Amino acid sequence: MISTTLCLECRSLCASVAAYGIDPTGKYIPLNPYYHAVGFLAPPVAFAAGDDDIDACLVGTTDQGVVLAFRGTIPPDIHDQQSLLDWISDLTAEPIAVPGIPGKVHEGFWEDLSTLWEPVVKEIKQQMNASGKSLPLYITGHSKGGALSSLAAFRLKLQEGIVPTAVYTYASPHPGDTTFASQYQLVIPNHIRYEYGNDIVPHVVPDAAFIDAIAQIPELGKFFKGMETWDYSPVGTLKFIQWDKKTIDSDSLELDVERLARLVGAIAECRFEAIIAAHSASCGSGYMSGVCPSGVCV
Repeated sequence: MISTTLCLECRSLCASVAAYGIDPTGKYIPLNPYYHAVGFLAPPVAFAAGDDDIDACLVGTTDQGVVLAFRGTIPPDIHDQQSLLDWISDLTAEPIAVPGIPGKVHEGFWEDLSTLWEPVVKEIKQQMNASGKSLPLYITGHSKGGALSSLAAFRLKLQEGIVPTAVYTYASPHPGDTTFASQYQLVIPNHIRYEYGNDIVPHVVPDAAFIDAIAQIPELGKFFKGMETWDYSPVGTLKFIQWDKKTIDSDSLELDVERLARLVGAIAECRFEAIIAAHSASCGSGYMSGVCPSGVCV
């Protein structure tokens, strides 16, 4: 059974990983130990939509409130640079303007969210009010699911008047540009984003600093050419899990420099499998070790 001592960040991470149990038909198969760690009071409702049902999320209720957990992108088995580039390209798109949303957002992520939107919002409202009083709403996601979490939080506030109690994202790519990010912070102040070690996904879609750093590797630099003006930015308050999987730091210029240097070095040394492994959130990963040091994995 779930330990009630697990923190919200840990239970949210487990919900993010549990969301990978949504199969291509939209059926949900509980993934343990993550599913038990969330502590759903009843089986969550699963949603899948989009081409080949690649967009998916769970809505369920725990003793702390309603949880909306978005499924992320499943990394391929990476062995070489081209495979890494192919995977990253799937998360890369020019930002677009959306009516009613300040700034610009990632076109693919916005469209993915829209495929799920109406039935998910209906289920959120139903579960939030099932007990006769409005329950708190927590939104979470890993990888692409983190970007969808940010967009969903903002959209719920602007379109439905629903303000999530907190948003927790893990290994999230950038959901929009700097204008979007600055307005997001004003509307959704209770957002914590976790990033770990040499995980490349939190740098995608790349900002100018990342592109400048990666330009040291010509064959990769040309891949990102032209993206400098897209002006993407992360959202939420950073909690960075250091390479030792234990120490958690806050955002700083020194940390930014060190992260870029280490990641570029890993790419230059062709440590592609290690880079992709850094993106994992399952037991033994940097994310699980940093956020849930005990109580979930044996």
